[in-house]
Amino acid sequence: MYAVSDAEVKAVSALDGRRLWDVKPQGEPTKNVTYSHDDKPGQPTLVTLDGRSAVLAAFPVTVPGAGTTPDRNAIELTALAADSGKRLWTTTVERPERQQEGNVILAGSDGKTAALKIGKDTDALTLGDPVTLGIALDTHKTVWTASGFAAKFVDDGVVVGLGDSNPDTSGDLSVQGLELADGKETWTHEAPELNTARLDHAGSGLFTAEMKLGTVNDDDSAVLLSTATGRVPDGTASIELKGSLPHLSCWFDAQATIVCDARPGLEGGRQHVFALDAKTFKELWLIEEGDSSRLLPSISSAWHGAVYGSTTNGPVILDARTGKDKSTDPGITPSQVNAHAGLVEGRMGVEVYRATG
Repeated sequence: MYAVSDAEVKAVSALDGRRLWDVKPQGEPTKNVTYSHDDKPGQPTLVTLDGRSAVLAAFPVTVPGAGTTPDRNAIELTALAADSGKRLWTTTVERPERQQEGNVILAGSDGKTAALKIGKDTDALTLGDPVTLGIALDTHKTVWTASGFAAKFVDDGVVVGLGDSNPDTSGDLSVQGLELADGKETWTHEAPELNTARLDHAGSGLFTAEMKLGTVNDDDSAVLLSTATGRVPDGTASIELKGSLPHLSCWFDAQATIVCDARPGLEGGRQHVFALDAKTFKELWLIEEGDSSRLLPSISSAWHGAVYGSTTNGPVILDARTGKDKSTDPGITPSQVNAHAGLVEGRMGVEVYRATG
């Protein structure tokens, strides 16, 4: 596992919690950097560079001045060997003039270009002013700049984020997709009076958008969209959840299924859990709140045909393709799972359980 703060990137064994290596920025970390509510400092990104697995990390640093030249804030972008932490290269990225103190988020990379977001998210109410930079990893140069665009994640060559739907008039926001290679806009998903939105990568070419519309909670909506087009994919069911179901979380099992949990807002509504085929996006099964024959599970993760969650009866594992109970006594409800281990968030921190099958 890899983690990044403003002053360090470290690798920890998922099996026993041992710290494998840690690397600090070469520059002096910038003090008092503040982040937007949904942002996570750094967000280390795994990429392949010259055939080698590497971790990319970005740090806000302060370059000391000399003589009459004052200190200046900059960004240190570094590539580290994923196995050893050896520094492969480090470069300094200059900040845009209006973002000398804004936070730094590495939104993602395809191994050729990295997307760096600087500053707090754009919000139609607060008129934030973020900037996203595209950094070429071979030359370490800034190849494009998107002012007023807050990148959230990268998927298959597309940077997904929030931007001003009409920069000339400072109008409402829209969810946008930019080409990672050159920063050109590929699509816009407009929503009426969009104030802000939470965007999360769902996997298999999809992402969730929890959108706050206007100032009335009843107008909030959640939607599952394609990262390639910004539209609801053809063939989907139970996807657009308006009004009383504005919260949507989805998990890709890294194999063939996407599982989603739709939750009500303040005005009520029925929570439900459903699964989609990852290729056709056809609905496979649905469990709805109020079903007298089944308890509605709270989903925590999914992996290779198994959906992990819990009910009032305790932890449970469902079959991802059928929604039927696969194990009614797994003992734990992991928040993250892979082929080697499951992570459980406990009272004393993160607990690790080795995979058994």
